[in-house]
Amino acid sequence: MATGQCSKEINIQKEKLENFVQNREQWAVLIPGYLHHELLNEDDMIWVFQGDFGIIKKAVKVKLKVKKSDAHQIQFDLEGLSDPIIGNGSFEIIQNQNESPQLIGNLTMKASGFLAGMMNPVLDNFVPRLIEQLVEAMAIQALQD
Repeated sequence: MATGQCSKEINIQKEKLENFVQNREQWAVLIPGYLHHELLNEDDMIWVFQGDFGIIKKAVKVKLKVKKSDAHQIQFDLEGLSDPIIGNGSFEIIQNQNESPQLIGNLTMKASGFLAGMMNPVLDNFVPRLIEQLVEAMAIQALQD
């Protein structure tokens, strides 16, 4: 499974960052290659983004299903709708000793099916970049809101 993690300390009130992370529509638009999203209900969302997989660029459609959500954390599963991909991820906010909250993002994805042999090595490079870019963009946007 391709895995990525990124953490970013943000000089912002913890409650403001928590509110930002809990509002998925605010950060869904920040995913690299964002094309559009659809909020299906309180727990389900569809993301469509342009994935840059090295020599291949293609629209990827995934369903995000929230598993757990509380003030300081959101955990979700991912299911590929355009490609046979499964995964999961989370965003967690922890309070540092210096009073600035830290946003930690995790993402794991795995391809299945007959293209898995080609897709999984590509995901190994794609997933860490994706979560790093998303966490950085979330940190900037949370400060601006």
